[in-house]
Amino acid sequence: MEPVVVVGGPELGRRNDFVKQLLARCAKDWGEAPEEHRLYAQDAGVPALLDLLLNGSLFSAGKFVQYLGADQIKAKADVQALIDYAARPAERTVLVLVSDSYGVDKALESALPKDAKKIFWELSEAEMGHWVRDWFLSQGLSVEPAAIEALLELVENNTDALRRECSRLALFFPEGSRVTEDDVERYMSHNRAEDAFSLFDRMASGGFEQALDVLAAILSDRDGNGVGLLAGLLWSFRRLSALHAAMAEGKGFADAARGLRITSRKLLAQYDAARQRWPARVCAALVAFGVEVDAQLRALGQAHERTLLELFLYGCMVKGGPVALEAPDRIRC
Repeated sequence: MEPVVVVGGPELGRRNDFVKQLLARCAKDWGEAPEEHRLYAQDAGVPALLDLLLNGSLFSAGKFVQYLGADQIKAKADVQALIDYAARPAERTVLVLVSDSYGVDKALESALPKDAKKIFWELSEAEMGHWVRDWFLSQGLSVEPAAIEALLELVENNTDALRRECSRLALFFPEGSRVTEDDVERYMSHNRAEDAFSLFDRMASGGFEQALDVLAAILSDRDGNGVGLLAGLLWSFRRLSALHAAMAEGKGFADAARGLRITSRKLLAQYDAARQRWPARVCAALVAFGVEVDAQLRALGQAHERTLLELFLYGCMVKGGPVALEAPDRIRC
């Protein structure tokens, strides 16, 4: 097993499953479960990460460390420190660099074996349909094709979100039942969880007030996190920017979208609305604005995250470009 692994991509379910498989493999190879750690780049810098990696474990066979938000590692000294570590890693220690984007710094990636990077793209609509059908079968339930289509329309296009929503729906049915389209509409349309991707969808095709309602719902959830939410939005805007760039090279919308793994009907409709709402120049400016908001979120903390995120939505949906970010003592909710 590689001692340093990079994982990324929007398919959160398969990405998380892969990390779990790495953990299980460590336990098998080392004869017992390793000591587990999860660090966030915005909270723990690279020096703190290296201290943890290089400080041996006294009470377990090894260490399994996830470093989330690893795409935020930009300083040359931090990148070089990780390159040096990868050349001489600690024994019985696995570091998983979890990217909220498509990877980490190119110099760091180049220092790792090709097999050490795993990007998990969205499944196609057909693959998602097979996944949903197989999941229900594993729970002793069958599901109508129309019900599968309804789920794919209502739920974000990744297996993590689908597993969560299918699990909630399955609670209502005894083993041997058949889930219908009406069941999905009845139980799911009013209870599905909102996230960064559903917020981007609402921003692309809905109104400002609707987007604010979705933002409020996400932040009211106990797992809601402003930095993580903005990371998901920036992922979508960067993908939109890549779509614009591909079309500027002469590709049609369908071909450009296919090259970015935008294949389901839901995603195609979402990005078609987004490209019309935010032309290439506007999209690039909003990505830069999002980076600025991200820096303010990390600096000011949770107390101001709702205001900053509302300003970001206002810039995207009302002004059509960046807005001034006031000093903390002048921010008004």
